[in-house]
Amino acid sequence: MATASYTIRVLPMSHELEGELVLDGVGGAPLRLDTPTWVPGAYSTMKYGRDLFDIAAFDGSGKPIEWSRIDWSGIQLSRASDKVRVTWRAVAYDPAWGELCGIVDHEHAVLRATRYLFSPAHAGPCSVTYALPDGWTLHHPGGSEKRGEKTFAYPSFAALLEACVVTGSFERISRTLDGVAFHHVFLDRAVGFDTEAEKFVDALMKLAEEAKRIFGSFPFQDYTYIFSHSPNAHWGLEHPDCTMIALGENVYVDAAARNAGIRVCGHELFHAWNVCRMKPDVLVQPDLVNPPAIDTLWVAEGVTRYYEFVMGVRAGELTVEQLFSNVVNYYRHLVAIPAGRRIRALDSSRATFLNHTRYPGSINATIDYYDAGMLAAFDVDAALRLSTNEGFDQGLAQLYALAMKQGGGYSQEDALRTLGREAQKLLRERVENPLPHAHDTRHQLAQLGFKLETKQVRYIGIVLAKDNAGPEISHVLDDGPAAKTGLAPGDVITRVDGFPYSLKSLKWLVERREKVQLQISRGHRQLELEVSTDAREDITTLTWVGDDAQLQRIRDWLRRPELAWKSGQAIPLTAYDNFHGVNTVV
Repeated sequence: MATASYTIRVLPMSHELEGELVLDGVGGAPLRLDTPTWVPGAYSTMKYGRDLFDIAAFDGSGKPIEWSRIDWSGIQLSRASDKVRVTWRAVAYDPAWGELCGIVDHEHAVLRATRYLFSPAHAGPCSVTYALPDGWTLHHPGGSEKRGEKTFAYPSFAALLEACVVTGSFERISRTLDGVAFHHVFLDRAVGFDTEAEKFVDALMKLAEEAKRIFGSFPFQDYTYIFSHSPNAHWGLEHPDCTMIALGENVYVDAAARNAGIRVCGHELFHAWNVCRMKPDVLVQPDLVNPPAIDTLWVAEGVTRYYEFVMGVRAGELTVEQLFSNVVNYYRHLVAIPAGRRIRALDSSRATFLNHTRYPGSINATIDYYDAGMLAAFDVDAALRLSTNEGFDQGLAQLYALAMKQGGGYSQEDALRTLGREAQKLLRERVENPLPHAHDTRHQLAQLGFKLETKQVRYIGIVLAKDNAGPEISHVLDDGPAAKTGLAPGDVITRVDGFPYSLKSLKWLVERREKVQLQISRGHRQLELEVSTDAREDITTLTWVGDDAQLQRIRDWLRRPELAWKSGQAIPLTAYDNFHGVNTVV
């Protein structure tokens, strides 16, 4: 079997890496080397190969081997050699994408194998020696074998790709729970760090307790959170033994930012079981160059989205009201957009490498499997608790056990049968049909003891950019009034009924007029369009009208014995937290 040995040198001042790969025993065939085109957990392709330059190849005697690029991720060596040494340099500074490909700052670095060359034909064990600047310390997450002070061995390149190695200047808060080490590594600080960081870690340990309660045990002995507070970082990516997360600069001083941080930490930790070990079957041996169609991302991501809220509530970090408000608002979003009424959760999973990144028109053509899977999980959890008083937790633990018995993978049929159990018919209906339908989220809420009220609301059928504030239009609903006038994504509204654009004036007119005059800028053209308004049904209030038995069911479900709702109590629908963006239809 071929062996693969890497040496990775960090060049902090130029924000670059120097890489060396030695392959021994690769045989006589001409050799292809690749960079990954995608990384597990981030289901979209990217051009990681563009970062590599100064590539050189040598045979076992040190003679150069010519090479050429053959596609966007691969290079081909011109001749065969049993032993090959390849060197390269790589640009390694892009804070926004640090979770995917690491980042080299002048004071610290997080090293990921996305910028390393590998041989898809030789997927066996590999080792890495990290050559660091003088005085730089190293923190390596679990999941590898230490073979020297700065040398680590991995069972495969895929396993190496999951390792996030931290070096340089950082701070660390470590805790232990049931003999398992949890490390919280901070690359930088934010306002309030001195007094609030320890409290934040306390909250994360409560989430860990809740996750363990669901699955029965921890699947690791050493787990690492890697945190950035930079507003330029947009991180949140799971790995079997670690995760990289951007908390933002206000996480310690703003309640909403703290809640968002708690949820993303719960989400990525939950992935240590669901997706990092219990995997959709096509991801057990991932093809890192040619991405597959994946049936069950509604389980891998959607169910995890649901549990980021549930675990937060059970840990006492989120309120019960926030959970139910989010459930209603996720439902409102999906039934308001055309794709929500057209696309199945199954289809959204299979098409992820086409639509994971939002684009103009996506609101008509695709839904987010996070959203669809979250609602499917809630609906089945509610149905099970109403019929058996055993919820989704038990089925999830059973699917995890089944997947581990099968080598880590599970199929669509495994998920439907095991997660659904007594509510299997409902789960199949939820996954294999678009919303709305008779037994969807509205029905489950009513059975639990909630009253939903709806009313007709006026709309023109657009979604605005910049957090729904405009003036640029990001989406036009193809079945709404605006689609009949020629409005397009990218149009910028400059005037409304002859007056300068403001969001409040636009909404005021839409609510009160049958037609609205819009002046828009499209490229170098100025256009005048008259847009008709129409009415659609929308959920406007959520009220608790349940009895004591129903209230006790929710207390037991969410482990909140202090919950004391009174019949007729309104549940505010103000909470709606979606990392992929809230699209409000105007």
